[in-house]
Amino acid sequence: MKMPDDHADDFGALNEEPPAPSTEAPASDPQPEFVYRDAEHWLQELALPHYLRKLGGAGHRWAPNWFDYPEADTLIQLLWEYWEQSRLDGVQAMLVYFRDYFYPLMNVLTSEDGPFHAYDKVMRPELPEPFPVYNAPKGHFPQAE
Repeated sequence: MKMPDDHADDFGALNEEPPAPSTEAPASDPQPEFVYRDAEHWLQELALPHYLRKLGGAGHRWAPNWFDYPEADTLIQLLWEYWEQSRLDGVQAMLVYFRDYFYPLMNVLTSEDGPFHAYDKVMRPELPEPFPVYNAPKGHFPQAE
C-alpha cells in the first residue's frame, strides 16, 4: 500500500487546473422527419378523412378556406404538430392525443358557434367579426413589464 508521504509528488494533480471544457457541441439526436409536410396536408390526408360529420343545419360548420380564420388556422397547425409528436411516443400517446385533443378541438372548431359560424358560401362568405376587447389596465400583467 502506498502511503501519502512516500510519494509527495502524487498530490501534484490537486494543484493543477482542470482541463478546459470542450468547445465542440455535443452530438444531438437528429430531428425525426414529419409524416406530413404541413398542416394543410395533414388536414386533407389524415384529419378530415378521420373526422366525418354531417355539415350544416344544426350540425357542424366548416369553411373550405379554414386557413383564413385565425382561430381555426392556429388550432389546426397545433393539432398537426402535436399529432406528429404523439406518433413518435407510441400507441398510448396517440390514443390520448385523439381523446384529449383531436376530437374535442375538432368539435369546438366545427360547432355551430365555432369560428365558421357565419360561413355560408352563397350568402355570407365573409369572416366573422372578432370579439371586442379593451386593453388591460397598466400593471395587470406584471410579468410583461
